Amino acid sequence: MASAELITSILKENLYEIFCSPSHEDRLKNLARLWSPDGLFIDPLGTFQTHEAISNAISGLQQEGWVFTELSDVQITSPPNSEIGVARLRWGYGKPGEEPELTGLDVVSVKDGKVERLYTFLDSKPGN
Repeated sequence: MASAELITSILKENLYEIFCSPSHEDRLKNLARLWSPDGLFIDPLGTFQTHEAISNAISGLQQEGWVFTELSDVQITSPPNSEIGVARLRWGYGKPGEEPELTGLDVVSVKDGKVERLYTFLDSKPGN
């Protein structure tokens, strides 16, 4: 199983180097580095299975000038002797220095040091 440090690093790099990146080419490079070739991203807008499809989905989510921020520590759970690590991270998305316009939770499974699955759950906007 991947170490807690590796899983934490993967989750944070996924948030900042993939989801925050405006560059399709940079996202693809980081997806190849951090994600399994058959990784799966599921969120309320759809299911995306190739690195190209995942990058395109992220591009459609981005708002100019908005950024993702961590709202919690990474929490990891894995059965003893399991090959798969499962972790979650709460995040916010909005203009830097302001309350996030959107909040959510990512749940990720990591196997062999790569993201296999990412499930994104959206919360209601702050104040709702």
